[in-house]
Amino acid sequence: MARRLCRLSRLFPLVSPASASTSAAPKLHHHLPSAANPSPAPRLPSSAPSPSPAFPSLSRLFSSSAGGSTMVVVGSADSFSSILNKVQDEKLPAVFYYTAVWCGPCRAIAPLISKLSTQYPSIPVYKVDIDMEGLTNKLGGLKVYSVPTFHFYHKGEKTGEIVGADAKKLEVAMENLHKQL
Repeated sequence: MARRLCRLSRLFPLVSPASASTSAAPKLHHHLPSAANPSPAPRLPSSAPSPSPAFPSLSRLFSSSAGGSTMVVVGSADSFSSILNKVQDEKLPAVFYYTAVWCGPCRAIAPLISKLSTQYPSIPVYKVDIDMEGLTNKLGGLKVYSVPTFHFYHKGEKTGEIVGADAKKLEVAMENLHKQL
């Protein structure tokens, strides 16, 4: 299987809401025929105010479908820091799964990581949405530049990394970490 990944800088350029022009959206609709609506969302009436952010806030809800899964969804930058510190300080095994809702390869590998977290219940998997507010500097320090990225910890030390949606490498890495326990 080919290695699939999303490069952050190439696929998701940083755009601040202040630098995005909200007047560009209405201009786009002037060039479309009035009956055409290329978006599945309903057309806003002309008297409605235009949306303010360039990228509307998406729901960042992740859940694992497996009942016995040890996948933990990290909800904030502070909780990520405390979990990472706890793993390192208490010398715990762990897998950190860095992902994003807009990343196709992340969505493709999600069922496998969920299955593996159920298969190896002694290894907690922490699912981290890279778009969480306040996480950018921490990710840079951990050298997470693409998604999906997996960091493997054994006895509190980072022992491995997989960048991309490589199913075989992920299965082997999880099995190897399990054997070390």
